[in-house]
Amino acid sequence: MYRSHLMKSSMGVVQQSYPPLDQRLEAGSSKGQPFFAMYLCILLLLTVYQDFPLANMIGEIGRSPIILFMPLFVLCEVVQLSKHKKFIVATKLQKYLLVFILYLSFISVLYVFFKFIGGSYQFGSENILVKSFKVLIYFILIFLYIRHLHLVFSKINSYKVLYGCFFAIVTLLLSIMIIELISIPNALPFMHAGSNPYWRVRLLTSESSTAGSIVVVYAAILAYLTQYLGKFAKTASFIYIIGFFIYYLVVTSSKGFLIVCMLTLLFTLIKFMDFRKKRNFFLLILMAALMYLFVSHFSQGVVNSFQNDMANYSSSYTRFGTILIAFITVFHHPLGVGTGAYLFYFQEYIHSAINGLSNFYYNMFGISQINTGELLQYVSSDKNLGVKSGLFQWMMFGGIFALVFFYYVAKNMVKTTKSNAILSLAVIFILLSLLFIALEIKYEVWLLFAFISYFLSTSERNQSSLTKVTK
Repeated sequence: MYRSHLMKSSMGVVQQSYPPLDQRLEAGSSKGQPFFAMYLCILLLLTVYQDFPLANMIGEIGRSPIILFMPLFVLCEVVQLSKHKKFIVATKLQKYLLVFILYLSFISVLYVFFKFIGGSYQFGSENILVKSFKVLIYFILIFLYIRHLHLVFSKINSYKVLYGCFFAIVTLLLSIMIIELISIPNALPFMHAGSNPYWRVRLLTSESSTAGSIVVVYAAILAYLTQYLGKFAKTASFIYIIGFFIYYLVVTSSKGFLIVCMLTLLFTLIKFMDFRKKRNFFLLILMAALMYLFVSHFSQGVVNSFQNDMANYSSSYTRFGTILIAFITVFHHPLGVGTGAYLFYFQEYIHSAINGLSNFYYNMFGISQINTGELLQYVSSDKNLGVKSGLFQWMMFGGIFALVFFYYVAKNMVKTTKSNAILSLAVIFILLSLLFIALEIKYEVWLLFAFISYFLSTSERNQSSLTKVTK
């Protein structure tokens, strides 16, 4: 039986190093493997389920069924605490997130206190103190989710078991995608929080713009685990993964996903600009060819979709408008405004954002009148107030400290994956996606980061390498 290696940290907590997977393989223990494999499959499935009908009962936090596992996560924490007698922080990712949560808690209470002194206790029907704690639950749940994933990973003794779990979910996602295409616009309505017709592929999410990151994360992790298969199985697996990704690329109508794909290719091109290595030269040629094919086949569709959105809809104006609100808020409050009082500042700066947005679209596109109807609805509402971007929403909450948090997480992820091209691409894609997607229930983002920090971050866990599973 392996014991975790414990190291004291400067934070007064203990940093844990789980036994490497190859060491657990040498022990030959298969006890509980079917159970943990099944449980991991359930976690992976619930991770991609982001339009759970529970949202109709308890609000947005119920849009992911992960919230139902919070008592189990807490119970596991209690068991670990009783076992080790100390609170254990296993990776840098956990440490960064824990520090950020502590800061958010402080700044949230501080700004609520300032509002209370000024006589402001409510924003519409929301008590701002209650609101601050409700939003903090999202962050705490993300933290517990990451820790729980690390715990489950530590119980699995085979890369092939891990591969099987991810393969099962990717196959399920492919099946859902096919069913959606066949039954659009009424695809699987009983599995979604709303029953209105939907004309795009969205998997188990609320809209198509949030589904792309799921495809990228699961395909990338499955591709990484493919290296531990036999030669024939490895080839077949890569063909399957490429087919899965291309199929989604062809059927998706999400312009945000296509834009991020193009930006990812562009960043990758820049990364391989160093010709001192022959490998980089060939990779550069390959990426340039892919970039050309992507632009030639998809760029016009993205432009047409964007023009249609500007002419007939308000989604792009709303997204950019809320991002502008976040910028204005941080300009006036560089330390952030917390998770409760932000409601006041969001509404306060709406008109400034609309004016700035109008000037931008007029100067850039010659559009003199933009559709800001959705933004104006926020002026008299206390529902669904938030930035349509994970990065900027968290920046509004935590100010420059949020930027510091993202910087360190991004730096750690990029550095850790520099030796693996597939996961490196996935990390770049996800980091760019933070500009477009909300983060609170996007657990696949934290799944990717947790997987990388556990299996690739060797310096954090005192292991030099992971050996392949014996055939």
